Amino acid sequence: MQRPISEWRIGVGMLLWVGWVGLAPPEPCWAQKILLEKESLYHYIRVVEEDGVRRLQFRRGGVDYDESAIDLQEPARFQLHYYRLMMASLLHCPEPKRALFIGLGGGTLPIVLRQYYPNIHIDSIELDPEVVEVARRYFGLREDERMRVYTGDGRVHIRRFVREGRSYDLVFLDAFRGGYIPYHLTTKEFMELVHRLVGDAGSVAANLRPGFESYHYQRRTIAAVFRNQWTYGQQFNVCVIANNHPQPPTKQQLLETARRLQKEKEFRFDLPSLVSEGARQNDYQTEGPILTDDYAPTEVLRTIPKE
Repeated sequence: MQRPISEWRIGVGMLLWVGWVGLAPPEPCWAQKILLEKESLYHYIRVVEEDGVRRLQFRRGGVDYDESAIDLQEPARFQLHYYRLMMASLLHCPEPKRALFIGLGGGTLPIVLRQYYPNIHIDSIELDPEVVEVARRYFGLREDERMRVYTGDGRVHIRRFVREGRSYDLVFLDAFRGGYIPYHLTTKEFMELVHRLVGDAGSVAANLRPGFESYHYQRRTIAAVFRNQWTYGQQFNVCVIANNHPQPPTKQQLLETARRLQKEKEFRFDLPSLVSEGARQNDYQTEGPILTDDYAPTEVLRTIPKE
Protein backbone atom coordinates (compact mmCIF):
# COMPACT_ATOMS: atom_id res chain seq x y z
CA MET A 1 0.00 0.00 0.00
CA GLN A 2 0.08 2.69 -1.35
CA ARG A 3 1.29 6.09 -1.40
CA PRO A 4 4.63 7.24 -2.74
CA ILE A 5 7.19 8.24 -0.20
CA SER A 6 6.94 11.96 0.33
CA GLU A 7 10.53 12.86 -0.26
CA TRP A 8 13.65 12.23 -2.25
CA ARG A 9 16.48 11.69 0.22
CA ILE A 10 19.08 13.81 -1.58
CA GLY A 11 20.33 16.25 1.02
CA VAL A 12 19.41 18.45 3.92
CA GLY A 13 17.61 21.74 3.24
CA MET A 14 16.09 20.92 -0.17
CA LEU A 15 12.37 20.61 -0.91
CA LEU A 16 10.98 18.81 -3.94
CA TRP A 17 7.59 17.82 -5.21
CA VAL A 18 7.14 14.05 -5.29
CA GLY A 19 4.08 12.92 -7.22
CA TRP A 20 0.85 13.99 -5.54
CA VAL A 21 2.09 14.03 -1.95
CA GLY A 22 3.31 17.62 -1.97
CA LEU A 23 6.13 19.38 -0.23
CA ALA A 24 7.91 17.76 2.68
CA PRO A 25 11.29 18.34 4.30
CA PRO A 26 14.00 15.85 3.37
CA GLU A 27 15.83 13.65 5.80
CA PRO A 28 19.54 12.81 5.89
CA CYS A 29 20.24 9.94 3.52
CA TRP A 30 22.35 8.19 6.17
CA ALA A 31 19.39 7.89 8.59
CA GLN A 32 17.83 5.08 6.56
CA LYS A 33 19.21 1.53 6.41
CA ILE A 34 18.59 -0.50 3.28
CA LEU A 35 18.01 -4.10 4.34
CA LEU A 36 17.06 -5.51 0.95
CA GLU A 37 17.04 -4.32 -2.62
CA LYS A 38 16.22 -6.70 -5.43
CA GLU A 39 14.16 -7.16 -8.55
CA SER A 40 11.52 -9.88 -8.64
CA LEU A 41 9.40 -11.05 -11.54
CA TYR A 42 6.77 -8.39 -10.71
CA HIS A 43 8.45 -5.64 -8.68
CA TYR A 44 11.63 -3.79 -7.83
CA ILE A 45 11.61 -4.41 -4.07
CA ARG A 46 13.24 -2.41 -1.31
CA VAL A 47 13.10 -3.00 2.45
CA VAL A 48 14.32 -0.03 4.47
CA GLU A 49 14.42 0.73 8.18
CA GLU A 50 14.63 3.94 10.13
CA ASP A 51 14.02 4.66 13.85
CA GLY A 52 12.60 1.19 14.43
CA VAL A 53 10.12 1.42 11.54
CA ARG A 54 10.55 -1.00 8.66
CA ARG A 55 9.08 -0.27 5.22
CA LEU A 56 8.44 -2.33 2.12
CA GLN A 57 8.70 -0.26 -1.05
CA PHE A 58 8.02 -0.94 -4.71
CA ARG A 59 9.80 1.20 -7.28
CA ARG A 60 7.85 2.18 -10.36
CA GLY A 61 8.68 4.91 -12.83
CA GLY A 62 11.59 6.04 -10.70
CA VAL A 63 9.42 6.53 -7.58
CA ASP A 64 9.52 4.38 -4.44
CA TYR A 65 6.01 3.65 -3.14
CA ASP A 66 5.46 2.61 0.46
CA GLU A 67 3.55 -0.66 0.25
CA SER A 68 3.81 -1.57 3.94
CA ALA A 69 5.30 -0.20 7.14
CA ILE A 70 5.54 -1.64 10.62
CA ASP A 71 6.78 -0.48 14.00
CA LEU A 72 8.97 -3.40 15.03
CA GLN A 73 8.26 -2.89 18.74
CA GLU A 74 4.55 -2.04 18.45
CA PRO A 75 3.00 -3.34 15.20
CA ALA A 76 -0.42 -1.96 16.20
CA ARG A 77 0.99 1.60 16.19
CA PHE A 78 0.13 2.30 12.59
CA GLN A 79 2.76 3.93 10.40
CA LEU A 80 0.61 4.45 7.29
CA HIS A 81 -2.53 6.56 7.39
CA TYR A 82 -4.61 4.18 5.32
CA TYR A 83 -4.20 1.34 7.84
CA ARG A 84 -6.40 3.23 10.27
CA LEU A 85 -8.97 3.90 7.55
CA MET A 86 -9.17 0.21 6.66
CA MET A 87 -9.97 -0.60 10.27
CA ALA A 88 -13.24 1.28 9.77
CA SER A 89 -14.43 -2.05 8.37
CA LEU A 90 -14.85 -3.15 12.00
CA LEU A 91 -17.61 -0.57 12.40
CA HIS A 92 -19.64 -2.59 9.92
CA CYS A 93 -18.42 -6.04 10.97
CA PRO A 94 -17.44 -5.79 14.66
CA GLU A 95 -16.95 -9.53 15.27
CA PRO A 96 -15.30 -10.97 12.14
CA LYS A 97 -14.66 -14.71 12.16
CA ARG A 98 -13.08 -15.00 8.71
CA ALA A 99 -11.21 -12.35 6.72
CA LEU A 100 -9.52 -12.32 3.32
CA PHE A 101 -6.80 -9.88 2.20
CA ILE A 102 -6.18 -9.47 -1.51
CA GLY A 103 -2.70 -8.02 -1.53
CA LEU A 104 -0.35 -8.93 1.32
CA GLY A 105 2.60 -6.56 1.12
CA GLY A 106 4.47 -6.82 4.39
CA GLY A 107 1.39 -8.26 6.10
CA THR A 108 0.98 -5.46 8.65
CA LEU A 109 -2.83 -5.36 8.56
CA PRO A 110 -3.29 -9.15 8.88
CA ILE A 111 -0.76 -9.20 11.73
CA VAL A 112 -2.55 -6.42 13.62
CA LEU A 113 -6.05 -7.78 12.95
CA ARG A 114 -4.92 -11.10 14.37
CA GLN A 115 -3.52 -9.28 17.42
CA TYR A 116 -6.92 -7.75 18.19
CA TYR A 117 -8.92 -10.85 17.19
CA PRO A 118 -6.79 -13.87 18.22
CA ASN A 119 -9.35 -16.46 17.05
CA ILE A 120 -10.01 -15.00 13.62
CA HIS A 121 -9.14 -17.04 10.51
CA ILE A 122 -7.21 -14.90 8.00
CA ASP A 123 -6.37 -15.82 4.41
CA SER A 124 -4.17 -13.57 2.28
CA ILE A 125 -3.43 -13.65 -1.44
CA GLU A 126 -0.20 -12.21 -2.80
CA LEU A 127 0.88 -12.30 -6.43
CA ASP A 128 4.65 -12.17 -5.86
CA PRO A 129 6.32 -15.05 -3.98
CA GLU A 130 9.29 -12.78 -3.27
CA VAL A 131 6.97 -10.38 -1.41
CA VAL A 132 5.60 -13.26 0.67
CA GLU A 133 9.14 -14.19 1.66
CA VAL A 134 9.87 -10.56 2.56
CA ALA A 135 6.79 -10.48 4.80
CA ARG A 136 8.01 -13.60 6.60
CA ARG A 137 11.64 -12.59 6.91
CA TYR A 138 11.44 -8.86 7.58
CA PHE A 139 7.93 -8.10 8.87
CA GLY A 140 7.23 -10.93 11.29
CA LEU A 141 4.44 -12.71 9.40
CA ARG A 142 3.84 -16.12 10.95
CA GLU A 143 1.54 -18.64 9.30
CA ASP A 144 -0.44 -21.32 11.09
CA GLU A 145 -3.81 -23.06 10.80
CA ARG A 146 -5.63 -19.72 11.16
CA MET A 147 -3.22 -17.52 9.18
CA ARG A 148 -2.60 -18.70 5.63
CA VAL A 149 -1.01 -17.08 2.58
CA TYR A 150 -1.79 -18.11 -0.99
CA THR A 151 0.67 -17.13 -3.71
CA GLY A 152 -0.62 -16.20 -7.14
CA ASP A 153 -3.11 -13.97 -8.90
CA GLY A 154 -5.89 -12.70 -6.64
CA ARG A 155 -8.67 -13.19 -9.15
CA VAL A 156 -7.64 -16.75 -9.94
CA HIS A 157 -7.65 -17.67 -6.26
CA ILE A 158 -10.96 -15.92 -5.60
CA ARG A 159 -12.60 -17.81 -8.45
CA ARG A 160 -11.35 -21.03 -6.88
CA PHE A 161 -12.55 -19.98 -3.42
CA VAL A 162 -16.02 -19.32 -4.87
CA ARG A 163 -16.08 -22.79 -6.44
CA GLU A 164 -15.06 -24.27 -3.10
CA GLY A 165 -17.96 -22.48 -1.41
CA ARG A 166 -15.80 -20.39 0.94
CA SER A 167 -17.27 -17.39 2.72
CA TYR A 168 -15.77 -14.43 4.56
CA ASP A 169 -17.10 -11.76 6.89
CA LEU A 170 -14.58 -9.21 5.59
CA VAL A 171 -12.66 -8.94 2.34
CA PHE A 172 -9.90 -6.33 2.13
CA LEU A 173 -9.02 -5.15 -1.39
CA ASP A 174 -5.49 -3.81 -1.12
CA ALA A 175 -3.61 -5.01 -4.18
CA PHE A 176 -1.32 -2.34 -5.61
CA ARG A 177 1.63 -2.49 -7.97
CA GLY A 178 3.54 0.68 -7.24
CA GLY A 179 0.66 3.14 -7.04
CA TYR A 180 -2.01 1.51 -9.17
CA ILE A 181 -4.48 -1.36 -8.87
CA PRO A 182 -4.21 -4.08 -11.55
CA TYR A 183 -7.18 -3.55 -13.85
CA HIS A 184 -8.61 -7.08 -13.57
CA LEU A 185 -9.08 -6.46 -9.83
CA THR A 186 -11.27 -3.40 -10.49
CA THR A 187 -14.00 -4.65 -12.82
CA LYS A 188 -17.67 -5.45 -12.24
CA GLU A 189 -17.02 -9.13 -12.92
CA PHE A 190 -14.35 -9.18 -10.23
CA MET A 191 -16.60 -7.38 -7.73
CA GLU A 192 -19.32 -9.95 -8.41
CA LEU A 193 -16.90 -12.70 -7.42
CA VAL A 194 -16.06 -10.83 -4.23
CA HIS A 195 -19.78 -10.44 -3.50
CA ARG A 196 -20.20 -14.19 -3.74
CA LEU A 197 -17.54 -14.57 -1.03
CA VAL A 198 -19.14 -12.13 1.43
CA GLY A 199 -22.78 -12.64 0.51
CA ASP A 200 -25.29 -10.12 1.80
CA ALA A 201 -24.04 -10.38 5.39
CA GLY A 202 -20.34 -9.56 4.91
CA SER A 203 -18.53 -6.36 3.94
CA VAL A 204 -15.75 -5.32 1.58
CA ALA A 205 -13.07 -2.73 2.43
CA ALA A 206 -11.45 -1.24 -0.66
CA ASN A 207 -8.34 0.92 -0.51
CA LEU A 208 -8.63 3.52 -3.29
CA ARG A 209 -6.75 6.61 -4.38
CA PRO A 210 -8.87 9.69 -5.07
CA GLY A 211 -7.65 12.55 -7.17
CA PHE A 212 -7.84 10.79 -10.55
CA GLU A 213 -10.67 10.10 -12.97
CA SER A 214 -10.27 6.38 -12.28
CA TYR A 215 -11.73 6.95 -8.80
CA HIS A 216 -15.16 7.79 -10.25
CA TYR A 217 -15.10 4.64 -12.36
CA GLN A 218 -14.05 2.46 -9.42
CA ARG A 219 -16.79 3.87 -7.18
CA ARG A 220 -19.46 3.42 -9.83
CA THR A 221 -18.30 -0.13 -10.41
CA ILE A 222 -18.54 -0.97 -6.72
CA ALA A 223 -22.00 0.62 -6.62
CA ALA A 224 -23.11 -1.62 -9.49
CA VAL A 225 -22.63 -4.64 -7.20
CA PHE A 226 -23.04 -3.32 -3.64
CA ARG A 227 -25.97 -1.10 -2.65
CA ASN A 228 -24.32 0.44 0.42
CA GLN A 229 -21.07 2.43 0.43
CA TRP A 230 -19.35 4.40 3.19
CA THR A 231 -16.31 6.57 2.54
CA TYR A 232 -13.53 7.03 5.12
CA GLY A 233 -10.76 9.52 4.36
CA GLN A 234 -10.58 12.34 1.83
CA GLN A 235 -7.14 12.47 0.26
CA PHE A 236 -4.11 10.31 -0.48
CA ASN A 237 -6.08 7.15 0.31
CA VAL A 238 -9.79 6.57 0.74
CA CYS A 239 -11.25 3.43 2.28
CA VAL A 240 -14.64 2.46 0.87
CA ILE A 241 -16.72 0.00 2.91
CA ALA A 242 -19.32 -1.70 0.73
CA ASN A 243 -22.00 -4.27 1.47
CA ASN A 244 -25.56 -5.34 0.73
CA HIS A 245 -26.90 -5.21 4.27
CA PRO A 246 -30.69 -4.77 4.12
CA GLN A 247 -30.70 -2.31 7.03
CA PRO A 248 -27.56 -0.13 7.01
CA PRO A 249 -26.58 1.25 10.43
CA THR A 250 -27.18 4.84 11.37
CA LYS A 251 -24.29 7.08 12.35
CA GLN A 252 -25.36 6.81 15.99
CA GLN A 253 -25.29 3.02 15.79
CA LEU A 254 -21.82 3.14 14.25
CA LEU A 255 -20.65 5.39 17.06
CA GLU A 256 -22.03 3.04 19.70
CA THR A 257 -20.26 0.11 18.02
CA ALA A 258 -17.02 2.09 17.86
CA ARG A 259 -17.11 3.03 21.54
CA ARG A 260 -17.83 -0.54 22.59
CA LEU A 261 -15.02 -1.98 20.48
CA GLN A 262 -12.57 0.72 21.59
CA LYS A 263 -13.20 -0.23 25.21
CA GLU A 264 -13.03 -3.99 24.59
CA LYS A 265 -10.04 -4.11 22.24
CA GLU A 266 -8.06 -1.10 23.49
CA PHE A 267 -7.06 -0.14 19.96
CA ARG A 268 -3.89 1.91 19.53
CA PHE A 269 -5.93 4.13 17.20
CA ASP A 270 -9.17 5.99 17.95
CA LEU A 271 -11.97 4.04 16.27
CA PRO A 272 -14.80 6.39 17.37
CA SER A 273 -13.10 9.30 15.61
CA LEU A 274 -13.43 7.41 12.34
CA VAL A 275 -17.21 7.63 12.59
CA SER A 276 -17.11 11.40 12.29
CA GLU A 277 -14.74 11.09 9.33
CA GLY A 278 -16.99 8.62 7.53
CA ALA A 279 -19.86 9.46 5.24
CA ARG A 280 -22.45 7.65 3.18
CA GLN A 281 -22.69 10.53 0.74
CA ASN A 282 -21.64 10.16 -2.87
CA ASP A 283 -18.24 11.80 -3.19
CA TYR A 284 -17.92 10.73 -6.81
CA GLN A 285 -19.68 11.22 -10.15
CA THR A 286 -22.49 8.69 -9.96
CA GLU A 287 -23.40 8.89 -13.64
CA GLY A 288 -21.07 7.41 -16.22
CA PRO A 289 -19.41 4.20 -17.43
CA ILE A 290 -18.22 1.43 -15.12
CA LEU A 291 -15.20 -0.85 -15.41
CA THR A 292 -15.78 -4.25 -16.98
CA ASP A 293 -13.55 -7.01 -18.26
CA ASP A 294 -14.11 -5.56 -21.74
CA TYR A 295 -13.58 -1.95 -20.67
CA ALA A 296 -11.08 -1.14 -17.94
CA PRO A 297 -8.69 1.64 -19.10
CA THR A 298 -7.34 2.18 -15.60
CA GLU A 299 -3.83 3.04 -16.71
CA VAL A 300 -5.17 5.95 -18.77
CA LEU A 301 -7.78 7.06 -16.23
CA ARG A 302 -5.31 7.24 -13.34
CA THR A 303 -3.37 9.94 -15.22
CA ILE A 304 -6.43 12.20 -15.59
CA PRO A 305 -7.01 14.49 -12.57
CA LYS A 306 -10.41 14.13 -10.90
CA GLU A 307 -12.55 17.23 -11.40
